[in-house]
Amino acid sequence: MGEIDTAPEVAAKAIEDLTALEVDPAKCERLYKAALVQSSSGVTYRMLAKVIETGKLDLVHYGCDLDVEGKPISKWRIRRILEQALERFDKELETIKKGILDDGETVQGAWVHDMTGMADVAAQGKSLDEWSRNTTAEVKKKSS
Repeated sequence: MGEIDTAPEVAAKAIEDLTALEVDPAKCERLYKAALVQSSSGVTYRMLAKVIETGKLDLVHYGCDLDVEGKPISKWRIRRILEQALERFDKELETIKKGILDDGETVQGAWVHDMTGMADVAAQGKSLDEWSRNTTAEVKKKSS
């Protein structure tokens, strides 16, 4: 019997973060809106959308736990939806709320941050971070 090489033939691929929503201003991309929805059991759902160069939306939403800065520390039920009409954001927000109700809970709160009036992508990112931090503080205050 010969030796067996147990080393993988190819390097393992890094797992892509499906919740990462990169914005490239060179491609005319910009942030659109963000939302947080809190259920009566304390589960938080986060949604973020960007406008791509075709004028359509790419959006992602998921259940998550948030740190004090409003950044997700764990994620589940990830849903990524590409190239949708702008109205899809509001429809997905209602879908999240309906899912909470279908699970026998109530919607404790829903917050939306509209970044459509901001032309500068860097300002959008700063605004989103600040909104996330403030909204997370409000959500945690409501939960306690």
